[in-house]
Amino acid sequence: MNPFPEEWELLALFESEPTITDRDVPWSYNRLTFETKRGADEIRCEIEPGHEILNINWWHDGKEKLKLELYWVDGLRVVRGGGIDYLIARFRDQYSCDLEFHLKPEIHMRWATSTECPPR
Repeated sequence: MNPFPEEWELLALFESEPTITDRDVPWSYNRLTFETKRGADEIRCEIEPGHEILNINWWHDGKEKLKLELYWVDGLRVVRGGGIDYLIARFRDQYSCDLEFHLKPEIHMRWATSTECPPR
């Protein structure tokens, strides 16, 4: 994935240390699993940069609300500031617009497929 966030950016976004498949391998070639709680919401985000995979699971009060298994994610960015924190996923497919997964101030997501995605 290019771009790929700095380690500190992912730590600040998820406010947790990830579970890593191989401690001797850099994050950009590893499988990272972040788990975080926001009140009654639980999030698990698995990132495999080398395989362009992003999985997002969201539970509210123990009930699954969202499960995404995303492939061909060719870039990730973290946006933080002004009380807003979110992850932007960019896809290789020209018809998949950028996905925004917001963690603050509340959890929500924005994504579309279109022939008219905004320029990258």
